[in-house]
Amino acid sequence: MQPWKERDLEEFRAFLAVPEPVLVATHVDPDGDALGSQGAVTLWLRRRGIPAEAFLEAHPPRRFAYLPHVSDLKVYARSEAVPPAFSGGAVPRFSRAIFVDAASFDRVGRVAELLADGAAVVNIDHHVTNTRYGHLNFVNPESSSSAEVVYDLIRSLGEEIDEDVAVSLYTGYLTDTGGFRFRNTSAKVFRDVSELIARGVSPADVAEFALDTLTLPHLRLLRLALGTLRMHADGLVATLTVTQAILREADAAYEDAEGLVGYARAIEGVEVGILFRETAEGAIRVSLRSRRNVDVSRIAARFGGGGHARAAGATLAPPLAQAEANVLAAVEEALRELRRDPTAGGVYGS
Repeated sequence: MQPWKERDLEEFRAFLAVPEPVLVATHVDPDGDALGSQGAVTLWLRRRGIPAEAFLEAHPPRRFAYLPHVSDLKVYARSEAVPPAFSGGAVPRFSRAIFVDAASFDRVGRVAELLADGAAVVNIDHHVTNTRYGHLNFVNPESSSSAEVVYDLIRSLGEEIDEDVAVSLYTGYLTDTGGFRFRNTSAKVFRDVSELIARGVSPADVAEFALDTLTLPHLRLLRLALGTLRMHADGLVATLTVTQAILREADAAYEDAEGLVGYARAIEGVEVGILFRETAEGAIRVSLRSRRNVDVSRIAARFGGGGHARAAGATLAPPLAQAEANVLAAVEEALRELRRDPTAGGVYGS
């Protein structure tokens, strides 16, 4: 049983009955679930005869180049008044959009500028912190991934998928469950991915690209980032930091820092791992990962961010030292409360 109402499905059918272009967007700094869900929706819409255009605020991580929609994905760049995709022509404006894996409207970044006034937005997501900003909201925090929500929605409409859509969906399931290792890996997840494999997905090929391929810049960055490792709260918290200077020394791109936070959380005895990343604009992106007890999505929400109980993030203003101090104080407060009451609500989850 799905958490959305039949009335919402009927309204979505009406949305799909209009053959006008649809903007398909996802959050900035996209991961595998964001790109996989975006690709699945884009290709599925096109299969139905609906002109669909996928946009990002920046180029996607190189390891996801195998996704079928990435070859014609358009970039509406942060730093350019008129992005290369539109040079010599007018910047498009969309009256209809589908946002996937974006917990709040602003998470799609500058791509939101492509919407016309009063545009209809369909919000498809699985984040517990989702703000239900859409005209239609298909949000299920119980799902492993936004890919799972997309697949459930397609099946609720009684429709089939092809191999390209299956590959895109599988990428979302695979990456947001940590290779089917995280606690969001359910029996339903395995039933779903078995259907996707039957559609032609090669698990070995997807895993090789999405999980098992590391770039040399990433490894150089890892070496330098590990030099910033700090332990806090009697070993319950570990932090890593990546500044712009470190990125330059590693000759790495911002995207090469993805996944580094996992090394902090993986340390024996650590409950919360944190990665602080300095953007080119000077903002501080914070990634939080918890092992078992602390609901980091609620900590992230204190700083205007969000996510999941075990994985969340936020963006803070500089300076870096102050951002680090503020986040560490919030995490240590959560741990102190947990010691006082292991069953406490608030910022904790089971």
